[in-house]
Parts: sequence; C-alpha cells; structure tokens
Amino acid sequence: MGKEQLRTKIEEQQAVYQALKAGNDNTVRYKEFHNGEWGTDDENYIDRLRLAYYLLYCHIDDEEAVAFLFEEELKDRERNSFQGIGSTLEILTHLIRKYNGDGKYAGLLERAKNANFDCACGYDPDGKMEDDFGTNSLLDCIYLCREMKYRDVMGSLVDEWKKTITEWSDSNRRAQIDFNTFLERNAENEKLYQEQLAEVLSAKKSSTRDIISGYKNLIRYYIYICDYEKALCLCEKVIKTTDYGQIRTLRLFKDILEACFEVTANHSKAAAGLWKWAKTELQKVPQSSWYGNLYTKGIAAAKAINDPYGKQLEQEYENFLASFRR
Repeated sequence: MGKEQLRTKIEEQQAVYQALKAGNDNTVRYKEFHNGEWGTDDENYIDRLRLAYYLLYCHIDDEEAVAFLFEEELKDRERNSFQGIGSTLEILTHLIRKYNGDGKYAGLLERAKNANFDCACGYDPDGKMEDDFGTNSLLDCIYLCREMKYRDVMGSLVDEWKKTITEWSDSNRRAQIDFNTFLERNAENEKLYQEQLAEVLSAKKSSTRDIISGYKNLIRYYIYICDYEKALCLCEKVIKTTDYGQIRTLRLFKDILEACFEVTANHSKAAAGLWKWAKTELQKVPQSSWYGNLYTKGIAAAKAINDPYGKQLEQEYENFLASFRR
C-alpha cells in the first residue's frame, strides 16, 4: 500500500514538469540562499530531486528538460557549502547519457566531475540508475521518501516495515530510531534505546566501549527531551559501573563528558557531584584533542555551578579560536 502511495506522489510531479515545459521553472531552478551557520544552500534542491525521480521512473524522454535541470544542479554542486554529489546529479547523469552519443554533453559531465571535492573523488560520469520503480523494496521506498521529504507516505511505509520484523536486532532498532527521528516520533525512541542498552548489558561478549556507547545514546535521548533527571541518573550509573578508563583516549569518552556538562548546565543543583567528576576528567584529557563543543559546554556547566574554572575555560577557548584565525 505504501509503495503505491509513493508511486502516486512521484507521478504527481507531472504538474511540475508541465509547468516547466510552459516556461515556469521557478520551483526547480537553482535558487541560492544562506542557511544560517551552515552556509550556501539551494532552496529548490528537493523540488528538483523530486522532478528528477519523476523523469526517471515515469520514463520521460525530454532532452531539453534533462539538460536544463542538469545545469541547474551543477550550480548547486559548485556552490553548496556541503559540496556532495547527491541523487539528483546521479539521476540526471543517467538520463543525459542517453543524449550524449556524439559527446554533446561531455563538457557538462566534465564540469560535474570537477564541481567540488566530493565529485572529484566519487562522481561517475558513466553511472547508471535503476529506472524500474517496481524493483524498490519496502526499505528502499522508505529511504526514497526520506530523501524526497515525503513524511506522510514514509510514516505509512515505516508502519508496514515494522510489521515485517519478526525478531528485533540492533541494526533494526537503529534504523527505527533513525526513521522516528526524521518523522518526529521521538517518543517512540525511548523504548528502543532502553532495549539497545539492555541487550548490550546482557550480552557476555559486549565490550566496555559498546556498553558505554549504549548508555550514551540513552543519555543523549533524555537530554534531547529535556529530562535531565533521568539523564543525570544514567550519567552517574555509567561512571560508577563501567571501567571508563578503557575509553579515555576515544572520542566516546569526550561524548560522555559533553553529556555530563549539558546535564550540569541544566540541572545544576542535583548535578554538582557530576560536575566535580567531569571537571577532573576533563583536565586529564590532552588539550590538543579538545574542540569547540567540549569548551562551550564545559563553560556553560562551570557557570551554572558558579565554578571560577569557567573563567579559565573561557580564556582557553579564546586561545583555541585565535589559533584558527592566524
């Protein structure tokens, strides 16, 4: 049922295609905008992606439309702060190759290869795409919905997919958490994170890294929903019950420190003991491996607890930033 809903959504792009043919390209032409701290982006990327899938799956033979969309997509690949290749370029490459028998579009394909670093490394000008929609699995359709931001259809597909799972594995749970997050069904993730942690705690061969990672995921969930009391309890538990010294050199340890700082900043009275531990551990971490979030979250925690160490952290953070300005 969900697959047919997605097929219908794609077919609805016929109206956009007809508008393009009538001279109205406003929704699919490259439209630069600055996405706050993320930099240069394209306001019409998703609309162009949806139309590209329509041309692919509905087998539309239109050289003019394909060439136009290809050039508009190149503008995004060349200017986008995140660079990347993306499905739109891959689809349009597959389509434009049909019209390139005499090398007519060799220049555009070469331009695509040189559009950015990611394209230089991974773009294939001879790449092919499957154009039979029916070959997509249920999971394929879920990822297509997410890519094209068809949340309503994706929700139906995810519900279908869940019914096919006879035994939940860690990979299935991670996929479900990912889907729920995109669909803003975050309340459903608590149970999944709890099950992940319970599974890793009960497994005889679980490493300390796996166990602490399981705690971290659930802690981050509680921080995300602002349940700092539960996050505090888990922070204290992971400190008391695991040999965290084994991961001291890993990024995972700094992730735990970040979580402790966030809990302290938002639950300062109850988290005073947690701050004492986290502050001591932070000072043991080689400063050469510190980074922005570790500084800023540590500063916020120190201020919440009225610890003068926050002033020292602020100065060290200024020095850290100055090192990048030189």
